Amino acid sequence: MLLLVGLLWGGATRDGYDQVRHGVSQLTSGDGNVLIRLLFAVCGVLLLVAVLIAGRRPMPGPVWQWRLLGVVAAGLIVAGVFPTDPALGYPPAASEAITVAGAVHQVGGTMLFAGMIAAAVVAGRDARRRGRFRWAAVCVAVAWAVAGLAVAAGIVFRLVQRDIIGTGPAGLLELLSMACGLCWVSAAMLRDRSSWAYADGR
Repeated sequence: MLLLVGLLWGGATRDGYDQVRHGVSQLTSGDGNVLIRLLFAVCGVLLLVAVLIAGRRPMPGPVWQWRLLGVVAAGLIVAGVFPTDPALGYPPAASEAITVAGAVHQVGGTMLFAGMIAAAVVAGRDARRRGRFRWAAVCVAVAWAVAGLAVAAGIVFRLVQRDIIGTGPAGLLELLSMACGLCWVSAAMLRDRSSWAYADGR
């Protein structure tokens, strides 16, 4: 949630940045990128620590859910350490050349989104097997939402980048996808924490 707040604040205050048009990753480049990159990395480290702590005790959720959340954490860290390349006119006047750092950032982004989708699917299947149908439905809905919005964002981004369409809501779609995924991650962590508390109190 902290990351989402930071991204919204960064997008609203950054000169030349359009939250509807420009991708979330583009906040890791341009003026003021250090704070956003640090936020990505710190949130990734915090999630990774939580996952490692979870691995030291009996886990209420499926093992692969936690492993995949570790992939999400690693993706956040990579996306923060390596800035993305300029695109769609942001940062203003910057050359839109492809760099190694930008390519690595894309790998981090793929880890982030794929990890969230896969973790939600695994959690949903486990919840259904245990008869927790409402949570299973939430997990499946989140997986579809994150995947669908991310794919739509990618398509719109490419269409705009290749001048097939003049403009489009690529950034908004990506932000919504990330918001769905990260809110689910927070809910899953809180849900499992409650399960730990119940188990410890017995």
